[in-house]
Amino acid sequence: MDDGQYRRALPELRRLADERAAEAGQADPQSLRHRYDAAQCLEQLGEPAAALAEYRALLPYYENQYVAGDPDLAHDVRRRIGHLLLALGDRAAAHETLARLLHDVERLHGPGHPLAAEIRRTLQWLGQVRG
Repeated sequence: MDDGQYRRALPELRRLADERAAEAGQADPQSLRHRYDAAQCLEQLGEPAAALAEYRALLPYYENQYVAGDPDLAHDVRRRIGHLLLALGDRAAAHETLARLLHDVERLHGPGHPLAAEIRRTLQWLGQVRG
């Protein structure tokens, strides 16, 4: 998608999320998915602060096993939060977020999991940048 497509999709995704939440509640998986897609649009449009706020609002739902039941999706949201913190220049918060995420991913999937390797590379890079 190009910027124009993301800009057109964003209000539609928000509308769908709101409508679905009004029908089925804030924790409705379909509503959450629309909000997640909207956050991705914000990322693609170069609006890291808005995307970060949306992912942070979604995270409690995705971490609740009774709502989402998918720890991998919660891990993805946390990874995106870490990267957005980095994009916003908050290296300390990014490092903390990603270090906690690495621990959780390794505990669930083992140290050889591809997400664990990706997080480790980012943390190593952050360590080099932080000096």
